[in-house]
Amino acid sequence: MIEVDVTLERPGFHLEVAFSTAAGTLGIFGPSGAGKSTILAIIAGLIRPDRGLIRIDGRTLFDAAQGIDVRVDRRRIGMVFQDLRLLPHLTVAGNLRYGPRARGGDPDDLIGLLELGPLLDRNVADLSGGERQRVAVGRALLVRPDLVLLDEPTASLDGRLRTEILDHLERLQERNGRPMIQVSHRLGDLLQLAEELLVIDEGRVVGQGRYSELLQDVTVLPTLRRRGVVNRLRGRTTGSAEVMVLPGTAIELVTPATHRGADADVVIEFDPADVALARHRVDGTSIRNQVEGIVTRWTDDGAGVFVEVRLGVEGPTLAAEIGRESLAELEIEAGRPVVCLIKRQAIRIL
Repeated sequence: MIEVDVTLERPGFHLEVAFSTAAGTLGIFGPSGAGKSTILAIIAGLIRPDRGLIRIDGRTLFDAAQGIDVRVDRRRIGMVFQDLRLLPHLTVAGNLRYGPRARGGDPDDLIGLLELGPLLDRNVADLSGGERQRVAVGRALLVRPDLVLLDEPTASLDGRLRTEILDHLERLQERNGRPMIQVSHRLGDLLQLAEELLVIDEGRVVGQGRYSELLQDVTVLPTLRRRGVVNRLRGRTTGSAEVMVLPGTAIELVTPATHRGADADVVIEFDPADVALARHRVDGTSIRNQVEGIVTRWTDDGAGVFVEVRLGVEGPTLAAEIGRESLAELEIEAGRPVVCLIKRQAIRIL
């Protein structure tokens, strides 16, 4: 359990954040300047709040009232900074062993998982962006932390490297089970890892919960809209690299061609505004993705209507953004069958 209740006052900036979570992975999302990275720095002990409490699994790291402020190096927190902060004069092996060695850390068990074996003797200055990110993640985990903090771990990477790092982080979470808090300005990146989202705006929490729940919260939707609401689905390509099947279903989606080829895992994204709804399948259209589903709920936040649809019987859910006129014309309500129409060109392969 992670418990944070802190206040920080700086010229032109006020942070007042309180949350607790038992989620294995928590994503912190919000616009630039909202206070996301500041929260991580406070938890890590790099910034001292004016008042408050920080506790991890019952261990108090900070308590202003009791005068407790555990030193950074004793908090048992591993942090990956946005600027990585690797030591350029050391090799990969040197960076991995720097610091954690005194705590009994052993890099060998992480080398295979992060695919760092061929890089150990290389200088970090000669690595690609994705390789440097993996070294930074490995170094953070070698302190055997109670909590891992990730500050924009994919911010400087292109699409391919971003997906590579997210895949590695996902495997690490599955294998190590270390709680993680990740900050990102890319909502899609958080959705791949985070069990729960904390939405921050202007130094305060505006919402916390699962993404599907937050999409139905009119107090949170304005913040999500400003950074781009997105659908993210996992699947596997079939005999064709341009057709993917959603796991646990017989639902197929036609996608742009992917370099992963046939019979490969794939992740796709598309915007809710690119999902049209209909009462029945539509003939005489070029849209091949026409997927049947059931409306589970809908929300009108004043700027538009978000409709949550469960695909198939036990498939994943997606969000469609429609107008109020369409809401009335389609008689949208929970339990109503609908058909989701998604243009192939609107789908982004990750």
